[in-house]
Amino acid sequence: MGQCVAQDLANSDLVSELVLADVKLKGAEAVKKKAKADKVRVRRVDASDPKAVAELAKEVDILVNGTIPEFNLSIMRGCLDGGANYIDMANGDSEYGHPMFEDQQQLDKQFAEADLFALCAMGIDPGASDLFAKRAADRMDSVDYVKVRDADTGKVEGYEFATYFSPDAMLEECIKDPLYYENGKWERSPALAVSEEYSFPEPIGTQKVYRTDHEECELVPKFLGKKVKNVDFMITLDETFVQYVRMLKKIGLVSFKPLEVRGTKVVPFDVVVASMPRPDDLGGRIKGIAMVLTEVGGRIDGKEAVVRTWTYLSHERAHELSGIHATAYQTAMPVAVAVEMLARGELAFTGVRSPEAVDAAKFCEYLPAKSIPVYEETIYPGKSAPASSEANSCDPAIADEPKADMATGNGC
Repeated sequence: MGQCVAQDLANSDLVSELVLADVKLKGAEAVKKKAKADKVRVRRVDASDPKAVAELAKEVDILVNGTIPEFNLSIMRGCLDGGANYIDMANGDSEYGHPMFEDQQQLDKQFAEADLFALCAMGIDPGASDLFAKRAADRMDSVDYVKVRDADTGKVEGYEFATYFSPDAMLEECIKDPLYYENGKWERSPALAVSEEYSFPEPIGTQKVYRTDHEECELVPKFLGKKVKNVDFMITLDETFVQYVRMLKKIGLVSFKPLEVRGTKVVPFDVVVASMPRPDDLGGRIKGIAMVLTEVGGRIDGKEAVVRTWTYLSHERAHELSGIHATAYQTAMPVAVAVEMLARGELAFTGVRSPEAVDAAKFCEYLPAKSIPVYEETIYPGKSAPASSEANSCDPAIADEPKADMATGNGC
């Protein structure tokens, strides 16, 4: 995901200098070579070392955290000491020893006093999914529910047990009892126990989705700007993957408790993750389409209404654009948009903020230029077709993508 962000910003006229920092330089060097731009340079930095991050932060206006949530706080502290704004793509979970959004919020006053911001969970979902909800809610009289649905028809050649983004994060989301918001209260259901058949717009269609632990269920009820009764997140999961996760959990192989094996202490969870492929090694091997959709139910002009906003991209097209795949590319582009909004002076806030702090309408206008089309339909129950629909742009760069059915939503 960090590589995709870097590739895009390397070509942005709004970015004068781009520093690619990592503890291992394979990905950074690959991006620099591909960019062929003098403004790109590479540095070795350990994200777990706030002092090292601070030295880097002194040289830049904003630091994009493309690592796992474990390092969120150390990078944020480095940004404070070095005087740079901060953005990441995911929050952590205290059950696994990682900072949550509420932990990041502890630095809110310090960022505000330094006239800096930390924009957290600003990927595709969470991130764009929150802003799809915000844009819809801003036009509604009242909001009853928000559903975030993530679909992926992708199949990866040669692997039965793989994830398209951080294996650490994906496994954690699946083994954790997921948070959801119901009747104004936060609740948890057993891991991988709640599923449904959801009808996605074409070209996805109906897919089985599972409730997993995700940031929107915490953030949307707090920051939507209107009261909401119910919020939940569900995602398509390959049934083989689900079976493997259930079995690994049953026999204790996703435990974080160290075990001694022949005189060496190992963490079972780490062993499982180490056995899985790196997501950036899967580029070109995944075939299928990734879609992120937010459905908001409530009232418009006194009438019951449902607003659905979504985006989709094939893994094949994403590989053409980035050399990686749709999951990484979709997650990265909202970050690139936010960085450019900062350069334009359009992020007028300080402190630690959730995605909802960004201007939702402007954000959605910028996405299509990144080959992330935004589709929307408004449905008034009882009518046979959407009452209104709009496509934010018709990007010729994605003209070879399957088009959404005009009868059920927008298309280019």
